[in-house]
Amino acid sequence: MFDNKLTTEVEFNYDINVFNQKVLASVSQVLNYIDQLTQRGGQDPLILNVENEYYEKIMESLREGISELSDEDKKRIKGKLDEMSGGIYDLDSINYKSPDSVLILGKIYSAQKSYQKRYVATFGLVNSEANAILKEYDKIAKDVYKKFPYVPDNKKEIFEENRSDINCIDVLRFAGDFNLVYKPISLFYTGTKSRELHIPSKVALFTNIYFKRYELVSEELGRRFIYDFYENDKLSREDINKILVYWLRGHDLGHFFGRDVLGTNLKDKMSKSKEDNRRVYYLLNELKSDIISLYIFKNRLKDLLGDFDLRNVYLVFISELLRYMRRGHLLHYADGGSAYLAYKYFIKSGALKISYNHMHEVNHEQLSIDIDNLCEELIDLFEEGSGVRAVAFVKNLIKFENILTKDLSEDIEFLIDSSIPYNIDIKNNPNI
Repeated sequence: MFDNKLTTEVEFNYDINVFNQKVLASVSQVLNYIDQLTQRGGQDPLILNVENEYYEKIMESLREGISELSDEDKKRIKGKLDEMSGGIYDLDSINYKSPDSVLILGKIYSAQKSYQKRYVATFGLVNSEANAILKEYDKIAKDVYKKFPYVPDNKKEIFEENRSDINCIDVLRFAGDFNLVYKPISLFYTGTKSRELHIPSKVALFTNIYFKRYELVSEELGRRFIYDFYENDKLSREDINKILVYWLRGHDLGHFFGRDVLGTNLKDKMSKSKEDNRRVYYLLNELKSDIISLYIFKNRLKDLLGDFDLRNVYLVFISELLRYMRRGHLLHYADGGSAYLAYKYFIKSGALKISYNHMHEVNHEQLSIDIDNLCEELIDLFEEGSGVRAVAFVKNLIKFENILTKDLSEDIEFLIDSSIPYNIDIKNNPNI
């Protein structure tokens, strides 16, 4: 099944004449260098001096590209390049002005290459509109956390310190392993210093890919498998895109709602079931973040979206739930596994009912009740830190042995529909 996934190629057209041509030429050269490094690395392991030669060429090209910029921009970018010259831990970024654009480059682990580090880069335009609504969202989310009933005030950690800043970018071109393996919708990275990614880091959200993937994949799954999904047809693309950005940010912030004692007790516990313990922890961590995101929508809908019907938000969420599960390998991907966990919970509660031809009816009232109940239970579960309770919660809903060696669990095999794409692939701008 997974060898025959339909991938749809999409093309985004942006006017590249708005760029300083020197900057554009240097960025294009850097992307070509990253492609060359990827091709060489695929043939044989690169020795250090060859990699260093390429890195010096990259730095040289970037320095040449800023010669026609204003003195202020030259000074700022030169300082960044001096910092990067000492080496990049994983990925780092350079921000340009007029127009606002970003180059991200470095190395990340590639699961397709036996977890070797692979060369990647991307260049795109800053989506200032999406960035602006995220700032407003963060203010609302912070207020929600202050009033959050499931964490006592004396146990609330400083929310502001546990925030990663997101920069929304419309991708113009990918390079390196991104062209060979997959097209991400977001990146978490640290820059020039080594540090854990679960603490505040840099985040790039590739909005044009994110929005288009929802339109071509999740919406089609919604129309095929969810009753009343047509209600979302009255929403504009702008409305839907706003829900998607809020949703993703709510998920990101949801990781920091409440204290995490469970991670210490489960993730690092040495036992025969250590791998199962890790899976349980990551599934629950993702599930908690999803539910927190829905909780913020449910409690501050008017502030976020005005005169919106909460049903529209729920329909977007359920359609995304189907897409995550449809990727398969549910125990290898925490987001897909947590989507399946939520799906089984909602089926059991009656928030989702399956009828003829695998159509799903959403009981919106029950879903709202489930969100409150799950918030309370999951926050308490992470605070208490009981591994026994956590494992019981998960395994009461899904059986690991039924999905460990399968692409999809039998109860969701209906999601295999060859007419609906699994992935989207962007066509790189030939002029960059």
